[in-house]
Amino acid sequence: GLLGALRDDHVASECALLDDDDCARGAEVGRQLVDAARATALEELRGQYTRNFIGPASLPVPPWESVFVERKPVLFQRNTLAVRAAYRDAGFKAAGYPHEADDHLGTELSFMAALARQTLGAAEEGDSERFGLLVQVQRSFLVEHLLVWVDEYAQRLTDELGTHSVYGAASRMAALACRRDSDLLGELAALG
Repeated sequence: GLLGALRDDHVASECALLDDDDCARGAEVGRQLVDAARATALEELRGQYTRNFIGPASLPVPPWESVFVERKPVLFQRNTLAVRAAYRDAGFKAAGYPHEADDHLGTELSFMAALARQTLGAAEEGDSERFGLLVQVQRSFLVEHLLVWVDEYAQRLTDELGTHSVYGAASRMAALACRRDSDLLGELAALG
């Protein structure tokens, strides 16, 4: 999970590949928080997780695209359906379908990871046509969905939890990875 990833010695070096001080700082802050955690600190992290991602009260910074794009605290809006269509067009279905909103940040990032694995497979197989198509699918999804809201989400979550929050740092790393992924996919598309 997240805490294990933040403990991993490779996180800071991998984040350095993104060429951004904020990501490396975020990984270092997260690792320090985790390494310094005692039982009470872990309970505090669990409490933060519950308050910010599960409830039972309304979430201070909801992790769904539609809430940010539509500016209404309601799920299953038109953005949710557009995300669902993007998944379907790429041959995917969200794990929680049809009972959970498809436009959750974690689900969108998982979709991008699955596409990246397929793209790598196409490259390794020398299938340039499939590779090009998958690069375009990823670029489109980033531009039409993740990049529309992930930076604002990360900023609001960081504002809510503070700059030294593990979850704020993770959200900033995710936003940065999306921006850098978009840059890389643009370069790959230009080569094709």
